[in-house]
Amino acid sequence: MEQTDVQLGETYLVKVVGNWVPVQITEDHPSGKGWNGTTTTGKTIRIASAQRLQQKLNHDDGDTTNPMTKQTKATTGTTDMPKRDTSKRVATDAKPMSLINAAAHILAHGNRESMRCKEIVEQAISQNLWQPGEGLTPSATLSAAIMREIKAKGDDSRFRKAERGKFTVSTKA
Repeated sequence: MEQTDVQLGETYLVKVVGNWVPVQITEDHPSGKGWNGTTTTGKTIRIASAQRLQQKLNHDDGDTTNPMTKQTKATTGTTDMPKRDTSKRVATDAKPMSLINAAAHILAHGNRESMRCKEIVEQAISQNLWQPGEGLTPSATLSAAIMREIKAKGDDSRFRKAERGKFTVSTKA
């Protein structure tokens, strides 16, 4: 919504603390930026920008006495607000395996030779144990995660550093 579209005396849906609330615009803010408005509970709030306003509420029955007393979709709990895009979510019941868990699986079920993180990542992808996200360097991330686990857990870690840049599974795993 644009700033020029906002009219005094009209009621708009405004996002307040994560909820869509009908707010009647009562006046321009004294600073010249934004507006003051009143909620259905009578609380006065400041609306700093037009981006917080979702839509203008229509009052179709012609009664313009007090639009705040009317039952709106926002006060009944059913709004026609846009929903978040969930099309990128995976439609599986099982939670995907993390890369460090996939690395432990690959090292434990392989021929128990030491491997570089780049090789582990490639095997995790080829075996469909892990799907890459938007990160550009998953092998560096895996290396850091393995080193953190080795440092934090010490002898109880699932991994052991075999040589420079190569890791193997711990004998306790």
